[in-house]
Amino acid sequence: MFTGMRRSAAVVVVIASLGALGGLGGRADAQPDLKAGPQVAPPVRAQDPSLTSLDDHRRNIRGCAVGETCLRPADVLREFEMERMPPPGADPWINEHRAAPPSRLEARTVRQVKKPSELRPDAPWLDTLALPDLPVRWSKQLVDYLVFYRDDPRGRSIMQSWIVDQGRYRDLIVAHLRKARLPEDLLYVAMIESSYDPNELSSAGALGVWQWMPEGAKIYGLRRDHWVDERRDPLRSTIAQMDYFKDLYQRFGDWHIALAAFNVGYGAVLRSVARYNTNDIYQLCEYENAIPWETCWYTPKVLATAIVGRNRAAFGLDKVKVKASEVWEDVAVPASLPLGLIAQAANVSEADILKLNPHLRHGRTPPGEAGYIVRVPPGTRADTQRRIAELQSQWSGFDAYVVAHGERFEDVAMVHGITVAQLRKLNDMTHDSEIQGGSVLVVPRITEDQRQKGRAKARAALHTSGVDQKPGELLIVPIPDKDATVAGKRRVFYRVVVGDTLAGVARAFALPGAEIAKWNQLDEDAKLHPRMVLVMWVPPSFDAESRRVTLLDEAALAVVTRGSAEHLDMQETRLGRVRTEYVAQGREKVADIARRFGLGSHDLARINRISYDATLQKGDKIIVYQVADASRSERAAEQLRKTPRGMRGKVVGQRATTSASLARDDDETDEGTGDDPQPSRPPTTVRGGYFPVPR
Repeated sequence: MFTGMRRSAAVVVVIASLGALGGLGGRADAQPDLKAGPQVAPPVRAQDPSLTSLDDHRRNIRGCAVGETCLRPADVLREFEMERMPPPGADPWINEHRAAPPSRLEARTVRQVKKPSELRPDAPWLDTLALPDLPVRWSKQLVDYLVFYRDDPRGRSIMQSWIVDQGRYRDLIVAHLRKARLPEDLLYVAMIESSYDPNELSSAGALGVWQWMPEGAKIYGLRRDHWVDERRDPLRSTIAQMDYFKDLYQRFGDWHIALAAFNVGYGAVLRSVARYNTNDIYQLCEYENAIPWETCWYTPKVLATAIVGRNRAAFGLDKVKVKASEVWEDVAVPASLPLGLIAQAANVSEADILKLNPHLRHGRTPPGEAGYIVRVPPGTRADTQRRIAELQSQWSGFDAYVVAHGERFEDVAMVHGITVAQLRKLNDMTHDSEIQGGSVLVVPRITEDQRQKGRAKARAALHTSGVDQKPGELLIVPIPDKDATVAGKRRVFYRVVVGDTLAGVARAFALPGAEIAKWNQLDEDAKLHPRMVLVMWVPPSFDAESRRVTLLDEAALAVVTRGSAEHLDMQETRLGRVRTEYVAQGREKVADIARRFGLGSHDLARINRISYDATLQKGDKIIVYQVADASRSERAAEQLRKTPRGMRGKVVGQRATTSASLARDDDETDEGTGDDPQPSRPPTTVRGGYFPVPR
């Protein structure tokens, strides 16, 4: 009985607990329903457990302090902008439940006000603000931003961080704005675009303080290659940006619409102007599909940050300590130098040098450019120049090398007596596809004799890089017609390397891509693949050396017509098989013949383009593949294992001499393995664009 009472008490406690938590239909904060009188157990009120976290460790995990948002400034602004969108039913653009009547979709005429308090009567302080040197047109978005920056903790936080970071490049940008006679408060465009971070990269591929896209950078003269990306260079990108600002203003004649064009692209704005027949950016924002929503907020966003910058005290930012301005001295370096060596010469850290030179992508100055200008901290120029000369032994053993079109990365390594891994490390590369014809590499300095020996080895390796090819054998090159000629032209052969495209090869040879595709029966839209060999017809005067193109030596090639008996016989010999003609001695099933030779019935049927369940009549002839040398390939060895013992080593019938109509399908041939060399095969090189760095 005692035991039974204890069990009952336990049940009551559980029930009471569940009731307190809402598990029996009650609320978590309500007392459970209890009867009057003594209780078996006291009522239990469930509470959340109290945990003590280690906030410093949480900061490491979160990436920011506990209680703070970890969002980037741009994300915080986006969050705020989404909040300012009207709720459902308050605006015809936003209605989650039903379509708005057509009358509500008509654009309204934009209200123009003389002072901001007309839009926000609850914020009279807006009327006291000093204005920037950009023209201001008051809009609801503009005053909402200003209130956000002043009264919302998120807005105050990101504006404070922006003001701090602005110190790095404010002087540089303002100086160029003044020189270009542009409004100085265009400085705040960079605040919105990148928070003044030269390494800021957008999901769309925009980069740098001004968020240059690749095409725009090319138009305005910013360099982009393996070694340098001047979109990251605060100085050069700012110089280019001045021209872009001037061009936009020249086109639109108004900074409100010019800034919108900077955000969405001038072409998109021009199309909207033509479609809706107004050049008022604020009016365009009222129409259903004239301007993207984000762009309608962009100009007010820039104006708001400029107004805050002119009124820091009003926004509680007058005591913010900004970062020191980035200043430097220029040093011309005599060769391609690692930034670590430059830092050693300047007696500073490598991080200090990289901070001043964010446009240098791979930890060194570009090869082949003696006199390249590097930035060093103020006051270190003289010592840096002197110490670089003293450290000559650490950098004078390297040269620049221009990669020829058709030259493999392993070729370059072989010429210079280093491994592919060492060459990659020297040039800060992760994959060979980063280098194409015309790229410049850093290589060890070698003698002319060493270079010639290396080139000979590389050339030999290049011509023995075919599929299933053994030393001493010619490289098989199947082309559409080995006997074709083109009047007034000579035939040359080019081996495709990693990274090659049809357009790139066409540029290198100064030939139409469509012609190259026709000569080689290529799909112009498909990719080229390493180890393909292209036949091309060039003028008799074509000079491969001057065009930095590596050609194959036709004397080392076995040129055959693709799919011909000659091609197929040669290819099967490389696989260790003999292509023979089999004559049926009576009624024989294809499947039985296939088993006799270690082939699959479907394979044999496909080779001969007949049904796999066909039956041959006496005297019918088909093509079969027999193993002649199982050591030549895995395919031959596997086929030999499947061949009945009594048939091994016997060659039945005669060597086939069929036409290309009996050629096998592609999946019956050995698949390629890409362009990566096997570990046992050393890298090679061929004619390239070698030149020593001037000293």
